Amino acid sequence: MTIWQNMKRFSEKHSRKIVVGDKTWQYYCLGTGPPVLWLTGGLRRAAFGYSFLEKLSVHHLVIAPDYPPVLTIEAFNVAFDAILQVEGVRSVVLAGQSYGGMLAQAYLAHNPTAVERLILSSSRPADYGKAWLPVESACIALARLLPERSLKNMLAGGLLKLITVSESDRAEWSEALNHIMQDELTRADVISHFAVAADLIRKGSIKPAAYASWSGRITVLSAKNDPTQDKKDFPRYEKLFGRSVNVVNTGDMGHAGVLSDPDKYVELMDKVLN
Repeated sequence: MTIWQNMKRFSEKHSRKIVVGDKTWQYYCLGTGPPVLWLTGGLRRAAFGYSFLEKLSVHHLVIAPDYPPVLTIEAFNVAFDAILQVEGVRSVVLAGQSYGGMLAQAYLAHNPTAVERLILSSSRPADYGKAWLPVESACIALARLLPERSLKNMLAGGLLKLITVSESDRAEWSEALNHIMQDELTRADVISHFAVAADLIRKGSIKPAAYASWSGRITVLSAKNDPTQDKKDFPRYEKLFGRSVNVVNTGDMGHAGVLSDPDKYVELMDKVLN
């Protein structure tokens, strides 16, 4: 089966839906054991990580939502609360990959009692200053103005560059990405990507005071060849959370090791979780 076919198989087998406000949220729930809330990255579809999620679910209950085109960080937080409630889960290991790491930091600030520990993968501290607002606003404007097909092609090309895979697998990943971009995601999804970040910046909720009463452990998974991370991120994390951060080197797995090497990635996750 191709990557795209496996994604569809995974979705049909494990997907569930919940209506929160005026949006329908699709999420995947599989496995048994200690619960992990997995927040996927900017691809917005957790099924991209189907192989990793299935392997992680051998020893854990895994909950992984897709992202509908909402415009506020509050919409994410309220939806995550609702999903955990309907699944009867009171506390989780909260794990965020890339863009999902920003969402994870925001959810922890929103509901710290629901989070036992935090795992951030290929993600940066979300304590963005107001100086970032013009950048996000420019991205939103561009997303509204560009022809939709051109916008999707540009994003697909950029996202594919962040997936470290062999040349023999690149065609299949490209096919799967194009299916999502052209057939499922809309202009509203692209606008949502930047609008939620802008909303988080405006609210200024990611700050040390938000985590002062939370005592859980923090782990950051970082690859040496990830162009989106910087060594300065780690002291920023320590300042943000007010304690030391456990950094796990994922070697040369790149930005999306969860996709390119799910076996090794699960092995690292299991070590972190045990």
